[in-house]
Amino acid sequence: MSALALEVREHRDRVGLKGPKAAEWLAANGVPLPAAPNSWAHSEPSLSDPLLVARLGASEFFLEGGVGGTALERISRSLDRPQPGVYPVIREDWAFLLGGEGVHEALVQVCNVNFAALPLDSHPVIMTLMIGVAVLVVPQKERYRIWCDPTFGPYMSESLGAVVIECGGSYRGASG
Repeated sequence: MSALALEVREHRDRVGLKGPKAAEWLAANGVPLPAAPNSWAHSEPSLSDPLLVARLGASEFFLEGGVGGTALERISRSLDRPQPGVYPVIREDWAFLLGGEGVHEALVQVCNVNFAALPLDSHPVIMTLMIGVAVLVVPQKERYRIWCDPTFGPYMSESLGAVVIECGGSYRGASG
């Protein structure tokens, strides 16, 4: 297992959308839909950086991929044109990747959710507070993808980084 590490994932493309036709529209555009609210799915999970699709409710979705991902670019461009029953949501979240040996010990210091007890095979999406900040968390084996409002990004980065370092891990912050 790798050592505990926190990485700020600032150079990622994100798209949000919601509305009564959002699921239907995404499916028609070839995007894999999570089966239930508060769950996630991947497109092409064999890729090193697949598109992540989080279903935040019955009709709200959050998509993230690497910079220049063609599927996400196509979706984003399509949302520039009005779609009946589909509404874009601005997503400028700060993103973090936290993982490695000791990740659960670090998480218990900053959040009251027992991530170690979650059934990961159900692909849960957790909306909770971490260090007093509302976050979206996608647990994936021994790593956690975390997003927060950009106004709290620097605070989350510094605070989570300090906890990771205190636990003997490494921290790679944002690049100016």
